[in-house]
Amino acid sequence: MAMLRIAVTGDTARLYDPETGTDAPALTCAAIRQAAPSLAPRTPIVILIHGYRYDPHAAPFANPHKTLFAFDPLRPRTDRWQKTESWPRGLGFTPEDTEGREGLCIAFGWPSRPRQRFGRFCAAYANAERAGRALLRTVELIARVHPGRPIDFMAHSLGARVVLCAMRLAAHRRRHDLLDAMGRAIMLGPAELAIAARSTLATVDAVTRRGGPCVYAMLARENDVFDALLEHFAPALPMRRKIGIGAAGLGAGRRNWLDLQIDHPVTQHWLAERGAVIGGEPRRACHWGVYNRPGTLDLYASILRDRARWSIPVLREEAIPEDLEPRWCRLPWFLRRRIKHGAPIGGATAP
Repeated sequence: MAMLRIAVTGDTARLYDPETGTDAPALTCAAIRQAAPSLAPRTPIVILIHGYRYDPHAAPFANPHKTLFAFDPLRPRTDRWQKTESWPRGLGFTPEDTEGREGLCIAFGWPSRPRQRFGRFCAAYANAERAGRALLRTVELIARVHPGRPIDFMAHSLGARVVLCAMRLAAHRRRHDLLDAMGRAIMLGPAELAIAARSTLATVDAVTRRGGPCVYAMLARENDVFDALLEHFAPALPMRRKIGIGAAGLGAGRRNWLDLQIDHPVTQHWLAERGAVIGGEPRRACHWGVYNRPGTLDLYASILRDRARWSIPVLREEAIPEDLEPRWCRLPWFLRRRIKHGAPIGGATAP
């Protein structure tokens, strides 16, 4: 299959091998070339990046290569949240393609499941920055093997921070060539602070010739509780209020950033008229609806494969809805009232 599996140790991208574990060889150009020896033109090269509480060297149900990144993922007997879906299949990749006719899929596993008793999220948040360095090295190697081809990303939750860290590091190193090689980044329920994302975009704009990758931020009001947990547990910012991207997005008008509320009825109606039908019932709280709702992965596949039709400028010309519903609108009225009067959920306040 035209798929490359990676397991990050520290800030080094290594080939995933359950037998050798952390002693597996580092990623090389030869391995990338071998994964898709006959990569078809105009097919995507996409890097999949999971979020919190996964580790390629953990038990099977916490191993992204056995779950999210598998063509036939393992599923617990009781999966209440139905959070296990095959991302490669959803994006149009199949195990039968061994040459690269459908493109190249790269499964990027990193240690987001710290084992200490306390401060696990803060540790995973720090690990995301190291994983960002490994991701940038991965992009550099891919660009050597396939020059001129856009390198895309699909990242969930804390995986979005990994992508943003890679972008920021490329800008700090003034590697405009790598920023130009980055194509589209689909961030699903991104678990990162808005101030960090704005700072990254400003740094990238100061360096790159084309404005860097185009980011599609897939937000959801059913993710509000998890956005609040990010704001509560993320490291403190001196003299700054912690607000996650999911609270209100980064705002319309940015040429390379689009906020899209995937569970907004108006947005779903607009997408359905374009042939992208998003199903599923409204939920009060769900962190995985951004990819396990029926039709979501099909939408992301269209963004990656039908690039002209789903470019940000074209979507804006066709008046894609960029308005977001009020935060906490999925919660019962008495909980919304409590938040309004200053009682936080998970320690986070509403903007």
